[in-house]
Amino acid sequence: MNKIEKLYLLDDILQQRRTPASAEFLMERLSCSQATLYRLIAELRDSYNAPILNDKGFFYDPEAQFSLPGVRLSMSETNGLLMAAQILDDLQSKGLNQPLTRIIENIEKVLADKGLHNRKLVKIVPALSRKPDPDIFNTVLNALQQNKKLKIKYTSRHSNETTERLVSPQRFTHYKNAWYLDAYCHLREGLRLFALEQITDCEIDIERSQNIDEQDLLSHYADSYGIFSGPAAHLAEIEFDLKQAPWVQYEHWHSGQTLTIKGDDTCLLTIPYNEPRELIADVLRFGSAAKILAPASLKQTIKSTLEQTLNQYNREE
Repeated sequence: MNKIEKLYLLDDILQQRRTPASAEFLMERLSCSQATLYRLIAELRDSYNAPILNDKGFFYDPEAQFSLPGVRLSMSETNGLLMAAQILDDLQSKGLNQPLTRIIENIEKVLADKGLHNRKLVKIVPALSRKPDPDIFNTVLNALQQNKKLKIKYTSRHSNETTERLVSPQRFTHYKNAWYLDAYCHLREGLRLFALEQITDCEIDIERSQNIDEQDLLSHYADSYGIFSGPAAHLAEIEFDLKQAPWVQYEHWHSGQTLTIKGDDTCLLTIPYNEPRELIADVLRFGSAAKILAPASLKQTIKSTLEQTLNQYNREE
């Protein structure tokens, strides 16, 4: 923890205490030395006018009203609470208005208590969202809750072929503003990922689902880049021009990535992957700022994709 984090933690501890906190207790909670503890206490008193008293331990004067200024949430906590509030705002309807309003007000109270008094100052914009049929969404959700198999009609994005499947739903995944169903497909005899907007019809079956072990499910979807499943079979090496795309060095693509800065101009990103479609799409958004170095098969695939794209424009001339 840095000094600011320690100050906020010390303030939280003292705000919640009903009895004095000993120096030893505070040093343990803050993971700091006695000298550091006393410096933090002095800073709270001198810089923020915190009403800290010392009588057999440290505590706030119960008659004083004190709040440490500033937003006291981590970035992920702030993002999660704001996103939840906005989603609930969008969901409000006549039937849900009253209970959702209470939940939103509670979220706003938590944000205000942590220093963010007006959540409307922050807006989260969902872009390129794909919305499934509401009836299909509810049917799939009910099957998950009841632990029942599903009969679905699924249209492949690539072949446009529609097949009938019997699947055992495992969980919902919301990824890049789209909904996916992780399920065991009894036709293909393996775990498959189904984009919900591509399910054209579904009904709950009478049989109970075949459940996959949670750890197996996690490994199946966590090893490779993006939403596509399976163990990582390849390692992509991508070189970025930092003059054109300096922000790439701050992007997190995958938990198994490595990023190496090569001088002032370039960096090398390595990413484990299985199915290359999403990776190719994400690399292409950088244009000439990104170049695939390895493996050769991925380099050839992206080269062919670019040639096909260029051919479409050449035909117009």
